[in-house]
Formats: sequence, C-alpha cells, structure tokens
Amino acid sequence: MIEIRLHGRGGQGAVTASRIIATAAYEEGQYSQAIPMYGTERRGAPLTAFVRLDNQRVRERSLVHNPDISIVLDPLIAKQQAVVDDLKLGGLVLLNTAYGPEEVKIGGNFKVATVDATTIALETLGRPITNTAILGAFAKVTGLLKVESIEKAIKKYFPGRLGDMNIAAVRRSYEEVKGPIQAVVKDAPAEKVDIHVGGYGVLKDVSSWRVFTPEVDVDKCIGCKSCWIFCPETAIQWDEEKKKPMIEYRKCKGCGLCANECPVEAIEMVRVEA
Repeated sequence: MIEIRLHGRGGQGAVTASRIIATAAYEEGQYSQAIPMYGTERRGAPLTAFVRLDNQRVRERSLVHNPDISIVLDPLIAKQQAVVDDLKLGGLVLLNTAYGPEEVKIGGNFKVATVDATTIALETLGRPITNTAILGAFAKVTGLLKVESIEKAIKKYFPGRLGDMNIAAVRRSYEEVKGPIQAVVKDAPAEKVDIHVGGYGVLKDVSSWRVFTPEVDVDKCIGCKSCWIFCPETAIQWDEEKKKPMIEYRKCKGCGLCANECPVEAIEMVRVEA
C-alpha cells in the first residue's frame, strides 16, 4: 500500500487534489481512498489531506500517520521541517517551491523533488490554486499514475474550459518538475514549527499564510471604507484623521477581498516571495 499526505492551505485545493489522485487510481483499476482532515479553518489556514493506493481493497479507515510520500502545495509551508515528520525512511517529499531540490533546507533520509506550482497556477489559471499545478509533477516523479489518468480525473471535477486550463497546469508541472534527489541536508533543523494549527481565531499572526500582500496607494484612495468594511479578518484599521486605511499585516492572510472591492483600484496585491 502507498500512503500519501498532502499539506496545503484552505483555498489551494489540497482536498480536491487528494480526490483527483484517488479517482485517477480508480480509473487505472487500483483501489484508492481519499481522506480530508480539517475543521473550522478559514481560507488560508493550514490543512491536511490523505490518500491510500493499493492493488487490493483498502480496509484501513484511520488517518495516514507514516506516509510514503508528502506533497506540499504551499511555498511557505514547504520550508518547514514538519512536512516530513513521520515520513517513511527513503520516502519522497514533493515541494511547491521555486528552488531546486539541491537547495532545499529540510533534512532526513528521503528524496526531494520540487516544482514552482504557484507560478504555474498563476500563469495557467490566473489564481494561486496549486493543486492541479503539482499533480503532473506527482505523476512524473512517483510513476504511480499515468498523467493521462490524472487528466481524465480532472475532467470529472472540472468540465469544459476550466478542465482544459487545469490540464494545462498538470502538463506544465510534469515538464518542469526537478528531481527527485536524495535530501542534501542530512540532519533536521532543531527548531520545528507546528503547521497543523488552524481554525478561526486560533492564531494571532497569520502573515505566513499570504501568497499576495495588499499594498495601498494612499494618493488614489478616496476614503470610501470599502476595504475596511469587507475585510474578513479585521486586518484593516481606519485612520479617522487621515481618512485612509491602515493594514495590520500580522492579521492579513492575503485573501485579496480589499483589492477586489476597492472601486478605484487603490490596492495592489503583490506576490510574496517564499
């Protein structure tokens, strides 16, 4: 049996990716099981999903505790040693990062493969939804599934033009993935960060969730308060004296609602470099 753990954030499609993998395996005659794990997490919060693949019926129903493969959809989570916690010896970690596998700073007895899924998603889908933008890489570096099976599964979830766009992301990640190679860093860093903590109001600082950061052009701002009204995290404070918004960045998860609601386009979403 092959067990897979997926790490991502709400809105990146980790749960859908687990279902696509399971569906693709079914299309090839395998037994498969997809399991999501999340509660009241808000968009941008870390979440985990799991997949089991086997050539015989999968009877286990527990979460995956010792995966063979770890897939990481978020570039900032991909920097954390915790993504390989309890990974089987000689396992594989597939990271969404612009760095090559030889530059990855997490360590242990496993193989590393990398692909810049965020850039692929932005250029093919127009949004940082990285699930399908990493699945082509998964097919290539693992050999567990044919890329054609993943494309067929995607068509079941995303028909029409949306499906074609996601298939384009799959094909590009298949071509651009690097590795796998043995992890260059042998020993794990001493300090670890808990990437499994989520839920509304649990964390006071969600700045690490951002793929994009809002930047306000105060000269263009007309003081309509739309950004302040629509911010779901109360990250925007209002300066009554200047009649301008102030962003409290530790509360900002980078959802982009403020930029979408601004009638004069005074807010620009700038990509955060991991």
